[in-house]
Amino acid sequence: MRQKIFIFIIALFVLAGMASWYLYFKKYEQQDTVNIHNFPQQIGEWTSQELTITEEEYAILETRNAFTRRYTHPENGTQVDLLIVYSQNNRKVSHPPEICYTGSGATILRHDQAVLPVSETGGVTANRLVMDLNDREYLSYYWFKVGDSYTPNYWKQQILIALKTLTAKPASSALIRMSILVPNDDQQQTEEEVKNFTRVMFPLLATYLP
Repeated sequence: MRQKIFIFIIALFVLAGMASWYLYFKKYEQQDTVNIHNFPQQIGEWTSQELTITEEEYAILETRNAFTRRYTHPENGTQVDLLIVYSQNNRKVSHPPEICYTGSGATILRHDQAVLPVSETGGVTANRLVMDLNDREYLSYYWFKVGDSYTPNYWKQQILIALKTLTAKPASSALIRMSILVPNDDQQQTEEEVKNFTRVMFPLLATYLP
């Protein structure tokens, strides 16, 4: 009798796991209620212009709730390209951008992590790519947002989405990516410009990417 009860309980766990796995990996059709195109086009002194996302790129992203903008500082002319992809329901929209970079002809020279300061006491850990494209050096930084959590790790992002979904917590997902040209091989100064932009941009994420 006890053995039958034990087998019955195990079967219930298996069925529950299969159901949860299906719900997690199924293709979501529900539309987002948050439009991230409302993200400010001017951030502090930084003004922006919209850059094009092709239909092929939209198809890869599996959402049109995405934008890419070039933010420019008026004093020194520094330009930072900001890409944000967001979904409240589809976990697949946030994926590492290395494939997109290499597909566009870029060569990734280095991949590590860096902490970008977002306040006087804290920072966000981001993936840092050093790339060559058409004999020009670029820096790119990216990380993921799940609800109110941030991580540079793609698989941790996926786990966070699953856990928050199963516990009925906000599980919206986003990819935040910044890229910038390195002028005159001055990587250190370029990194400082990225940090300056991140400080004013980061607080907006909680408001416009809930």
